[in-house]
Amino acid sequence: MAHLITPRFIFPLKDYIVNGVPFGKRSVYDGVLWGIHLGEDCLTSAGTDVFSCGRGTVVYSAFHPGTKEKPNWGHIIIIRHKQASTRRVFYSVYAHLGTCFKRINDKVAIGEPLGFVGEGETSENGFWPAHLHFAIYTGPWQNDVLPGFWKEGEKRTRPEWWECPSEFIEKYNLPKQKSVDGEASLE
Repeated sequence: MAHLITPRFIFPLKDYIVNGVPFGKRSVYDGVLWGIHLGEDCLTSAGTDVFSCGRGTVVYSAFHPGTKEKPNWGHIIIIRHKQASTRRVFYSVYAHLGTCFKRINDKVAIGEPLGFVGEGETSENGFWPAHLHFAIYTGPWQNDVLPGFWKEGEKRTRPEWWECPSEFIEKYNLPKQKSVDGEASLE
């Protein structure tokens, strides 16, 4: 299967600030352990535009409504990318959107609008405060929605299949080292 090469990667919000639940935090809600958080949460105003981090193909676009008793994703989009230098396939996850502008198999460009952050405490955003949950997944694609948390015994995913999004983007865009006549230089 041919995948679109993603030469560059950017943050999904104009002002990307992780001011909600960070990647890897052990999360407890209403006294219940949800597990280790697999993405970064950016608390922001409802209606804030969300953009594609890089060129790719939409592999998942769906609405998972939530309730006060059982929060969920709301609108979620997952995009498949292919790293330019390593040819490794990975996925970017955008959740708690008020609406999705893209559907499965749509091709997206870097910076292309995907939707906007949903109104807080509504089924559209999964019944959470207004925020973007953004994640990077490097594991096998199962043609199904991905979880936002991992806890011991979870069979759908493994923690090693997830990367801290901020660190991933910073490393992704660093110049690669090349050896020229035995000497290292920056591209």
